[in-house]
Amino acid sequence: MRNGIIRAGLCAIFLAMAAARGGQSPDEGQLARFKEKVRQDMASIPNYTCLETIERARRESHSRNFKPGDTVRLEVSVVAGKELFAWPGSRQFEDRRVTALVSSGTIGTGMFATFAQNLFVRGKGTLQNRGDESLDGRRAIRYDFHVTQQESGFRIQNRNTSEIVAATGSFWFDPTSLDLIRLDVYGDEMPYRLQLAEAVFRTFYARMHVGDSDALLPQRSEVTMASFSGEADRDAVEFSQCREYGSESTITFDTPPPTPPEASTLRVREVDLPAGLLVPVESDTAIDSQTAAVGDPLHGRVLREVWSKGGLAVPHGAKITGRICLLDRSTWSTPFALGIELSEIEWEGARATFYGELVDLDLPRVRIHHIDYTNTVLINGEIPGVGIFYIDGPRFRIAPGFHMVWRTLARPRNAVRKPR
Repeated sequence: MRNGIIRAGLCAIFLAMAAARGGQSPDEGQLARFKEKVRQDMASIPNYTCLETIERARRESHSRNFKPGDTVRLEVSVVAGKELFAWPGSRQFEDRRVTALVSSGTIGTGMFATFAQNLFVRGKGTLQNRGDESLDGRRAIRYDFHVTQQESGFRIQNRNTSEIVAATGSFWFDPTSLDLIRLDVYGDEMPYRLQLAEAVFRTFYARMHVGDSDALLPQRSEVTMASFSGEADRDAVEFSQCREYGSESTITFDTPPPTPPEASTLRVREVDLPAGLLVPVESDTAIDSQTAAVGDPLHGRVLREVWSKGGLAVPHGAKITGRICLLDRSTWSTPFALGIELSEIEWEGARATFYGELVDLDLPRVRIHHIDYTNTVLINGEIPGVGIFYIDGPRFRIAPGFHMVWRTLARPRNAVRKPR
């Protein structure tokens, strides 16, 4: 079902931009050393994963100011040369477009690594040296770049229109440390059918200590998409809680200690749930519109035994986890659209990935400032695997204990396990 609550003005950016070398500059030696330094830094990016917090805002055509929208939290990493995303704390990165996780509003990719990797590691486009500049009180060397549409691979999607466009921009680096400081990327010569007057991506970098390494990583980004009508969306992105993953091996010739008898009980059996099961769930998590963010975890439990033709599929009391994956309000006069995705069920000795659709919901009255709001609940099955329903009122807080019924679906095969 297509519902106007989920903004039709979805702007999503899918980036695979290839850019960068060419032209002459006054100091080719310095530029070559900088590029080599960036290549080394970019080579280590796949060793890290960071929390990406996105504060989204929107400006109406009749206004000059941006009004805060929602907040999105995702984990981002680079796997096999691609930026991949996952909900915070989940067991796997998703090998699919980020809009499969965040289905409404403006969402951008490429700021964590793709822009810089393709601009400085690959060899297309032209550069022009702009000399020394003061950047936030810091001496920096600035270069401008231009990449043609044929070279760029820079893809922008607005509503149902997707186009590869040319790209221009600038980057700044420290002349002493040769560290990248800032990278600005602009959509250039954008086709009229995109209905975009401006597409700007600005990323700020800093060196930070992560684990046993010093890594050059993005600290924050700003994404602005403005249409011909004057409407605009802005994302303020912060990268934090970065960590390094890897593995260690130890070889010893000593006699191994005896295995504790309870060790065998720690093994978890992976279970595949058949499609068509009706799973009743009680939520253990409160949801408050003033503090909740897309990506926040949800917890609950299965209310009764679930049986399939092969016997007991899920026991009573099994723990179930999920996420808020949509929290949207198009205008102050329209209801909130709240989307929930359940992802995993776990019980003693077993764990199952959950993929299903919401078929029933018993939502209590929402009490705000001593006023009870009666909600007309409409379930929207537009997004596979996500249950969407609508809540009236100036804000809402749903107390723990509300009930839902989900029907399991056949799970798509598109997930990539997180490296450990």
